[in-house]
Amino acid sequence: MLQLKTFKPGGIHPPQQKLSADTPIVWAEVPSQLLIPVQQHIGKPCRVLVKKGDAVKRGDLLAESSGFISSNVHAPVDGKVQKIMRFPLLGGQVHDVIQLTCNEAGASYRDIILQDKKENEVDIDALTAADIRKKIAAAGIVGMGGAGFPTHVKLTPPEGKEIDTLLINGAECEPYITADHRIMLERSVEIIKGIRLLQTIFDGIPVFIGIEDNKPDAIQAMNEAVRQLDHIDVVPLKTQYPQGGEKQLIKAILGREVPSKGLPMDVGVVVQNVATVLAVYNAVYYDHALTERVVTVSGNMVEKPGNIVLPVGTPVSFVMDKFNIAADKVRLFISGGPMMGRTSYSFESPITKTTSALLFFDQSAVLQREENPCIRCGNCIHACPMGLAVAQLTAMVIANGISPSAKESILDCIECGSCSYVCPADRRLVHWMRLGKNIIRREN
Repeated sequence: MLQLKTFKPGGIHPPQQKLSADTPIVWAEVPSQLLIPVQQHIGKPCRVLVKKGDAVKRGDLLAESSGFISSNVHAPVDGKVQKIMRFPLLGGQVHDVIQLTCNEAGASYRDIILQDKKENEVDIDALTAADIRKKIAAAGIVGMGGAGFPTHVKLTPPEGKEIDTLLINGAECEPYITADHRIMLERSVEIIKGIRLLQTIFDGIPVFIGIEDNKPDAIQAMNEAVRQLDHIDVVPLKTQYPQGGEKQLIKAILGREVPSKGLPMDVGVVVQNVATVLAVYNAVYYDHALTERVVTVSGNMVEKPGNIVLPVGTPVSFVMDKFNIAADKVRLFISGGPMMGRTSYSFESPITKTTSALLFFDQSAVLQREENPCIRCGNCIHACPMGLAVAQLTAMVIANGISPSAKESILDCIECGSCSYVCPADRRLVHWMRLGKNIIRREN
């Protein structure tokens, strides 16, 4: 019997709720307007290149990167700039957005994308690492698993950091989210072409594609796509949250442990999400900027959960209309998964390059329980995938007395929420850890 790989210590098994796993991806129509955030990445904010009244074409650069760790923003469709304003994004942050009135509102977004999308003749052997990185940077590609780190930076390790393995993250361990699952089923060949481009950057190093075993059809599809290729292997993983965390994926597949305050490159690894790899394929083969993404729409307020391709900047209200979601009955709205996503408050906030899911719930999903004193059960410690003494660390944060030795541990928290999930006292442990991080960073 196959021994499925996984990480230790910690991990939990929340209900999967993969309600949209069997539903093919659909494409949205073009909304009447888009609210395109200028800041959709970790790093320096972009410089806005347009002004009120400007006419733009699909693919035009709206805001350009202002440094190495930054990422371009492009127009998903033809339109006119109405204004540049401050606006709340999903999760509550307020940033500059470019309000764009769309010329082809109501038209099929898929038809618009495909009408002049012709595949370039690409000779992988003739491409240099610099060529591929340049196209990735120009296309504004960021990590689409949620972090939003500029991909060209991740693919440019500093001198002295030797990369010997590439991991492709298809775990998708969060409940409800199935966007990556459907991409692997429907676009497996294109994903493999993207992987081969990344291999070229690192001189043909081995590649492992990690997929949880609750997606047997995706495992089969990806295995078929790599059947004739050397040095690319699909690795079935045990279904265990948070298997998709970079450090947990590295531990599960390679047995390597990323050091405290370290990065995957410190152990010779680069990790890329499958959706990011697909964006790399589109950038190199089609010169196509990252202007759309697949988003899971689910939750008990959604009659027919599914996955939909949306232009970046699409307001959530547009998605709700398409899925017949009654705004007055929604009591909990989450951007991302229920474990690591953020509660959102405005249905007019736009989706970004990193929006993996929109989840809508009624009153039955809203927890009414109060936070109680810690009962010293140790459940949070056993569940923590980083092996942290969560109860003790959060007690220090609450008491505003974080010891010097505890600061490093708090910063190692990946905010997966496993501790809060298993706590019988309903303590908001991940929130206290997040507050601790903010306190430490302010002090520094």
